[in-house]
Amino acid sequence: MTASLAKWPGVLLALLAVAAHDAARPKVAFQSVSAGASHTCGIATGGLAYCWGDNTAGELGTGDGRSHRRPAAVTGHLAFVSLSAGDGFTCGITDAGLAYCWGRNTYGQLGSFAPLRTEVPIPVVAGGVAFVQISAGHGHTCALSTQRVAYCWGGNDDGDLGTGDTAHSQQARPVVGGVSFLAVSAGWSHTCGVTPGGTAYCWGANGAGQLGNGTRTSSRIPVAVVHVTDFIFVSAGARHTCGLTAPGAVYCWGDDFTHQLGGGNGVGSLVPVEGGPPPRRVAAVTAGGFHTCTLTRETIYRVTCWGLNQESQLGVPDTLPSATVTSRTVFGGIPFVQLDAGDAHTCGTTDDGAVYCWGRNDDGELGDGTTHPPLRPVRVIEPDSTSD
Repeated sequence: MTASLAKWPGVLLALLAVAAHDAARPKVAFQSVSAGASHTCGIATGGLAYCWGDNTAGELGTGDGRSHRRPAAVTGHLAFVSLSAGDGFTCGITDAGLAYCWGRNTYGQLGSFAPLRTEVPIPVVAGGVAFVQISAGHGHTCALSTQRVAYCWGGNDDGDLGTGDTAHSQQARPVVGGVSFLAVSAGWSHTCGVTPGGTAYCWGANGAGQLGNGTRTSSRIPVAVVHVTDFIFVSAGARHTCGLTAPGAVYCWGDDFTHQLGGGNGVGSLVPVEGGPPPRRVAAVTAGGFHTCTLTRETIYRVTCWGLNQESQLGVPDTLPSATVTSRTVFGGIPFVQLDAGDAHTCGTTDDGAVYCWGRNDDGELGDGTTHPPLRPVRVIEPDSTSD
């Protein structure tokens, strides 16, 4: 066999090239990924959802009651256009505009009158409202309707739902104030959204200044973030929030104990402070539990992160935290096109549909088939129905 192939070096090289290309291209290509507390979910090309990691509360939606260290298909064969992994639960929007959630339902965060947990997707009680985008937080969920109205459900101790009260809700309720939103983001106990005009609004807990209105007073209704008026996106973390402006600058506000603001002083800020990579180069920002990551425009898209790094959630080959105002480039130079930061891990997708994750991996949330905490991004391996 070797002798005959040696006569055809061009054919051999072509075969090797094809094999290398097939090895690099994932069998299941993902178009987006969402990192939660101890699990991760992604939407594959065609809309099918896969989840991996902890499944104690049924947050993987696999219906089998088992945790998975590699992607496992969400039951129901639903086609999703938006998917968000929260703390012990997951929610998504189908191509028909319907909202579904699964997992823990302690506060009504599944948006239904279901039991305290469910292992399969169930529809959100929304009175026929069609949605286009969804965000799952710590104990509540918010979604954006086709009419640009924000709806929220679940835990509401601090006014997380923006409904003007502190009553938990097991069904979707509109956020008061009549504000039209482009997108919404649910954090631990607060929520933020950005309007078509560039103003960011936040509501809920504000003990660390995560609402960005210059106070520490929690709000049951949306309040405007001060000083910056050209936001195109906001991301709510645990106790901090970050936003991206039209020119490509990043601003963050709230808690800065782990330097997650990227430009603060370690004390925190009640108003937006600029941080992260140089302005006019950022394409996306995502606020995690106590860290923040951005996707910057360069020859290839580059990911930089800052903040807490105890679990290697910054994607660098150590567990040293970032400096007060210094972002650190994720190891490997992987050309990401989409990014999401969870509680203590981060994941991103590449232009060929591969997913890489880094950070905490106690429950297999990195999807590489192990529970080892790597000091670099690892590639999520292919789905396997027999995997654990």
